[in-house]
Amino acid sequence: MAKSKYGKYIVTDLITQMSAESKAKYAQFATRVLWMDDKVIPGAFQMNVSWYLRPPAASMGNGHNHDVPEIIGFFSSDPKNPYDLGAEIEFWLEDEKFILTKSCMIFVPPNMKHCPLILRRVDRPVFHFTTVTGPKYEILHTENLKQQAAKHSKYIVTELKEPEQKRIIAKEYSKYARRILWMDEDVVPGAFHMNTSWFVKPSPALENVPHCHDNAEIIGFFGNDPEHPHDLGAEIEFQLGDEKHIINKSAMLYIPPKMMHCPFTLKRVDRPIFHFTVVDNGLYTKDEKKK
Repeated sequence: MAKSKYGKYIVTDLITQMSAESKAKYAQFATRVLWMDDKVIPGAFQMNVSWYLRPPAASMGNGHNHDVPEIIGFFSSDPKNPYDLGAEIEFWLEDEKFILTKSCMIFVPPNMKHCPLILRRVDRPVFHFTTVTGPKYEILHTENLKQQAAKHSKYIVTELKEPEQKRIIAKEYSKYARRILWMDEDVVPGAFHMNTSWFVKPSPALENVPHCHDNAEIIGFFGNDPEHPHDLGAEIEFQLGDEKHIINKSAMLYIPPKMMHCPFTLKRVDRPIFHFTVVDNGLYTKDEKKK
């Protein structure tokens, strides 16, 4: 992004600490698009986004855990069939195996063992992300973690469960976008907030009143062409503080606590784009009063 007061909070280029060997291995089955952590933007929590293109030669990631909560997402690349994953993924939560064939978000509580992740079948590219509330993605291998007795399907969200206030505005929102999945502590106890949508048409100002949050937020806009993953295929005008930014590349925006942001306008949408917001808090709450 061009230099400005707040342009530093917009990431459009891939910056990672991965070794050349790890990058080459990952590229055999996937394309990493963007990465965010506190080394990319000081103060940010961690998130990374990829396209899964084909099954790899081996399973990805042995069982591990983190000392902070995580959300893992797998999403269909077909906006007309947004819940049909177009793939089959084997995923483990502790000692329980799940076969995933629908778009989903998985909440992983702190210190819950998870993985391996096995791409059994990929009929069309799958949009994938992980985000943890810590400043970096740190894998732990704590032995003999206490296993939770309850079944773990409650941590996997495959159906839209929006809060009432969002359903009220859904008719207007649906003119330009389709909400796919919503996660918060009311949907999955203990979870932090994330919601996902497809933007399908140009729009007037969305979230048209500037607001802020008490917690940090990451907002994502991603093009739906896995062969050109940085080409957004759209043009978005987004307000950060007192600055307007034009976004035409796949991007993640880090919004520090208390920073005023929005409205944003879908000025041009040549093809559907994938959108998400993540807030490091159990519920999506906002303050429309200037700080």
